[in-house]
This record gives sequence, structure tokens and C-alpha cells, in this order.
Amino acid sequence: MAKPSGSGEGPAAVRTALERSRLLLEENPALLRALTHPGVPAPARRNVVAAVWAQAPEEVSRLMQLLVERDRVRILPAVAEEFALAWNEGRGVVAAVAVSAIELDASQNQGLTKALEKAAGKTVELTTRVDPFVLGGLRITLGGRTLDGTVVAQLRALRRRLQGAA
Repeated sequence: MAKPSGSGEGPAAVRTALERSRLLLEENPALLRALTHPGVPAPARRNVVAAVWAQAPEEVSRLMQLLVERDRVRILPAVAEEFALAWNEGRGVVAAVAVSAIELDASQNQGLTKALEKAAGKTVELTTRVDPFVLGGLRITLGGRTLDGTVVAQLRALRRRLQGAA
């Protein structure tokens, strides 16, 4: 894992490395098994962490060693999320996730970000995901609240109203 270039290691570099570590474990089940399987000796697991996280910020490589030693690697996603929340809160930024049936283009992303910033009264860090199951519309999670304007949600609401009228 390469160290982020630029201004050295700080909270931003740690946040980036934690997110990259989360993605690395999510996308590589064999690596996760090697770090969590009881049949893999502890020294071998420590060597894997030392090799894979050699270029990560020291705080992240030490955290990974600790998680492996304590058999807690599976909590890394929660650690990464909590660190990102705390870091954003300190900067006055709120994270938002928008889920749509198709990928949003740059102008849609920009317009949505501006609208969310106006609604939240804060700078918004927007992450977008594609989920064809929503059929259309958007599901937005902002500051712990979810606004579901997807076609699937509208169909469910319609079904409930029709069942209540019958």
C-alpha cells in the first residue's frame, strides 16, 4: 500500500489508508482469510501485515498489527468509518451517500452536492453508488437520516396504501 504523496502523514493520510485497507480486505477474501484463519500461525499473519502495509502510515500499520494480534481484523470497516466521521466532524463536513439505478454524471453529482450542502448547512462529502435494484430515483443518506425517493420505495408505499384501502 503506497503512502499518499504530498503533505506528509496526518489525519487525511490515515483516513485514506484506512479506507484503502478496508477496500483491500473487502476485495481480497484470501487476504482476509490469511489474517483471520486460526490455522495460520501468528508470526505468519504478522509478516503478511508487515509486507502489505509496509508503505502505509505508521498509525495504520500499527493498528493492523494490533487487530491481527487481537483477532479483530473484521472490525476494520467500523474503525475506518468512525475515523472518517470524527475527521469530518472536526472539519465541519458531513458525509452523504447517494444510491441510484445508474451512475450520476459530473453535473448531476455537482448539483446534488450543492443541494445537500444547502439543506445541511455544511460542506458535504458525497459518495455515490449504483444499485440497479432501486429502478430509478435516489436514496440519500445524510447525517444519519435516509431520504428514499427511489421507485422501489414509491411502489412499496403505494402497495401499503392499496392494502390499507382494501
